[in-house]
Amino acid sequence: MFTRTVLTIFTWAFVLELLVLTYYLCKEPKPFEFYLNLVLTVFTAIVLIFVVTKEKRQKELEGQKMEEKKKGKKS
Repeated sequence: MFTRTVLTIFTWAFVLELLVLTYYLCKEPKPFEFYLNLVLTVFTAIVLIFVVTKEKRQKELEGQKMEEKKKGKKS
């Protein structure tokens, strides 16, 4: 449950940061906020990758445990 909430928050943050980044790309003299947004976009992307891989790993472990329980009941 906690992971899903974090994933939702960071996904929305990533989408909004991409919108702001496209806005600042149109401006010719790049303000400080452009570089700050660039750093935040990279950070958010890294966090999203980490959360998704963690969630996949956890689902795989749960699937393995369910298979072991089924095998244990059949024996």
